[in-house]
Amino acid sequence: MGNQVYQETIGLTYQEAIEEAKRCFNCVLKPCVVGCVAHNEIPSMIKAFLAGEGEEAKRISESKTSFPEICGRVCYQDVQCEAVCVRMKQNVPVKIGLIERYIGDHYTVPHTIPKPSQKKVAIIGSGPSGLACALELMHQGIEVNIYERKDIFGGVLKYGIPPYRLPNRIVDERIEELKYKGVQFINHSTIQSSDDLRKLLDQGFDAVFIGIGASQQNFSKIKGSDLSMVIGWKTFLGIINIGESSFKEHFGHIRRICVVGGGNVAMDVCISARKFGIETHLLYRRTQALMPARPMEIAEALHLGVILHELSDPTEIIQKEHSLEIISKKTHIIYPDSSDRGVIVDGEGELRLECDMFVMAIGSTVRKLNFEGLDLDPTNRILINEDYETSISNVYAAGDAVTGTKTVIHALSSGKLAAQKIASRLLGNL
Repeated sequence: MGNQVYQETIGLTYQEAIEEAKRCFNCVLKPCVVGCVAHNEIPSMIKAFLAGEGEEAKRISESKTSFPEICGRVCYQDVQCEAVCVRMKQNVPVKIGLIERYIGDHYTVPHTIPKPSQKKVAIIGSGPSGLACALELMHQGIEVNIYERKDIFGGVLKYGIPPYRLPNRIVDERIEELKYKGVQFINHSTIQSSDDLRKLLDQGFDAVFIGIGASQQNFSKIKGSDLSMVIGWKTFLGIINIGESSFKEHFGHIRRICVVGGGNVAMDVCISARKFGIETHLLYRRTQALMPARPMEIAEALHLGVILHELSDPTEIIQKEHSLEIISKKTHIIYPDSSDRGVIVDGEGELRLECDMFVMAIGSTVRKLNFEGLDLDPTNRILINEDYETSISNVYAAGDAVTGTKTVIHALSSGKLAAQKIASRLLGNL
């Protein structure tokens, strides 16, 4: 069963993609475009595909997000573009994500790299916003260096999304493409002080783009959370993404885990664990109906055998001889006002579970950057203006470092838009 975690869900064949595309009404009002975070011209993309113009279809998709083969796999189409598709009235929306995935996988858009402009940009972070920014800048003839503090490149695309949703090869192929086009990738680069930032600008870079994402995983400070077998979701998924040998080395002895959380990352952890045959218990302090995770992911997790413990909030983790004991207080939801999520209060009783590992899957926050003169909000998010400029001259930012945790398509779209603003400024168009 273990290998199944590395097997991607099968996409559409050419004929299936064509038949699905034919279901699009090419609506005048284009509700799917409005529903798309990046406002991708979905009907135009589908129309070009049906006309046998696959390269044009991919060009249309790339014009907003740069990486359609990634968006087609990891975007939350069921709550975005597909959710407002006219065919949703019959509960059978056009499978926009699968069509985009097919187009992204099977067509190539030829790009002519313009004459070098002699301008250089340093990008901090190799996640989705950084990669999208780099690709757009290269297409503008601007030299790019990407600095990554970790060993591997790709950011959350590599360590935060399980391989059954986004295989490593998809991300690696795009990184290799960027290298081929001239982007320099430098790993083990820690840029976290004003001196580090100043050195980049002193090295001749005309601008710096910050795309570090929301890289600090949240960790509940409950008693016992510092035990060695208590880990975060990024650590868990990162080890799985390296490969099966990595999983066996770190988790081969694990038979039962407890996961706390109710969002999409919690579902990723639970589903991955079950695909490896691990007995999985999910603790959530609200009810299933109030989980922020996508309903389809919750359904998949339960279908795979994840055991959900609603209204359970962990309060203590105790080290046993060969296991952990998780003590959770029972909770209750009250509705003192019109809030549709209610207020959590203590209920009666407690739940005790034994497991081999406890995984914190309660999201992530933005790591604080100690750059002198960089304006941040109270949650460490970088403040920018309408041109993606920070309070430091020639320093730009986008993605989760600005917005807090959002989806991959948010990061891809904002990274591309920021690159357009940077290019306009450096090339004299802004």
